[in-house]
Amino acid sequence: MTGKERILRTLEFNNPDRIPVDLWVLPAARMEYGEKLEALLDTHERDIVSLVGPFDHGFTKEYYEYGTFKDPWGSVWTNIQPGIIGEVKDPVFDGEEYEGIDTYKAPTEDFLKQWESYKGNIEEQIKEIRKTGKFVIGGWISLFERLQYLRGTENLYCDIAVEEEDMFKLIDIVMGFQREYLKKWLEMDIDAVAFGDDWGSQRSLLISPDQWRTIFKPLYKELIDMIKASGKKVFFHSDGYIMDLYPEFIDLGVDALNSQLWCMGVENVAEKYAGKITFWGEISRQTTLPNGTPREIQECADKMKALLYKNGGLIGESEVNRDVSLENIKAVLEAWNQEG
Repeated sequence: MTGKERILRTLEFNNPDRIPVDLWVLPAARMEYGEKLEALLDTHERDIVSLVGPFDHGFTKEYYEYGTFKDPWGSVWTNIQPGIIGEVKDPVFDGEEYEGIDTYKAPTEDFLKQWESYKGNIEEQIKEIRKTGKFVIGGWISLFERLQYLRGTENLYCDIAVEEEDMFKLIDIVMGFQREYLKKWLEMDIDAVAFGDDWGSQRSLLISPDQWRTIFKPLYKELIDMIKASGKKVFFHSDGYIMDLYPEFIDLGVDALNSQLWCMGVENVAEKYAGKITFWGEISRQTTLPNGTPREIQECADKMKALLYKNGGLIGESEVNRDVSLENIKAVLEAWNQEG
């Protein structure tokens, strides 16, 4: 069974031959371990390849370099730790007013120009990946986080609370860009598109579920419907406590959801949603991966398999940073398809 076949069987709860494996490796981990990490990755099969293109964080190295960087939207990032993405300290629309919102334009034209010059490279990458039989995810769409980068997090929360009129103008601008961005990725021979918006704190949602359903759910629905109409799958990443959003993601047709299961309690998530959506990992990168032992990593994987696997519905994914030892990276790559 190829990686693509294995992932599709998993998403369909149709008895894949084993649990698929995926691993997100932050640049900081590659900086920390160098060739030793690359050798480890070369000897452990993974089933998913995620591709990035123009304007994506993983495509533009400046997001991970020390210092300041103005992104194509005009937001200024500050980074004090190379290898880990920085933060926006100077958003475009800082302050009480949306000064200049009526003349502001998304960088759509610049994106389209860069895409035309780079799409041949993406096509070649996909062609090579197809030879391996792996599942291909293309692109990364963020709505909530892009609004934060443009407006500033605290300001945006206030805007959401009062349903600020200019916020909806900004949403229209961001959505206009995302439609064009998505159209280009859907022209590629990919299997899925990824979304990434962190909607939870450690203990609760960042905004009320009602506001999420009213303001943001229709935006996701439009884009997800475009993806589904093209015959491709939807993968969604969202950090924090997002229990209230699981039924919304299921209703939207999200195929695989990457969330911090251990933050919410694996038992709690499994009781309500196992068998209804595929869990795209993950073993805790807050506690177990950096501080645990290989034995504890295996125990976490075994628990997830016992509670979440329903003839599929579980992808063995985790994210590793420089604080995760090579021993633990090896353990998380091997934990999904061996007995504890």
